[in-house]
Amino acid sequence: MIDDVLAVAADVLVIVGAIVITIGVYGLFRMPDVYTQMHSASKAVFLGVIAILLASVATLDSGIILRAVLIAIVLILTTPVAAYAIARAAYARGETLMVADAVDESHRLPHRTPH
Repeated sequence: MIDDVLAVAADVLVIVGAIVITIGVYGLFRMPDVYTQMHSASKAVFLGVIAILLASVATLDSGIILRAVLIAIVLILTTPVAAYAIARAAYARGETLMVADAVDESHRLPHRTPH
């Protein structure tokens, strides 16, 4: 009985994770500038991968669960750092903000309205 519940929960988590990752990838192509693309890729894909890793609990295998926890820790530590590095490099290159209501507190980036 409990195995069936775990299997269904794992299936749901994998499907939710795949949908969230797909939305993140769609956002990567749909968003107008590098800053919003980076946000879409880092946040949505991170959450999707974490949902898929949570599905590994259904195996009840301590080795697989430990690996999933280690992968989640690495993602938690590296995703914000990678997003920051991408944003800083884009800012240093002077990438324009394509979103009309975006705020650049330094007032150094040019704004360009989307067509």
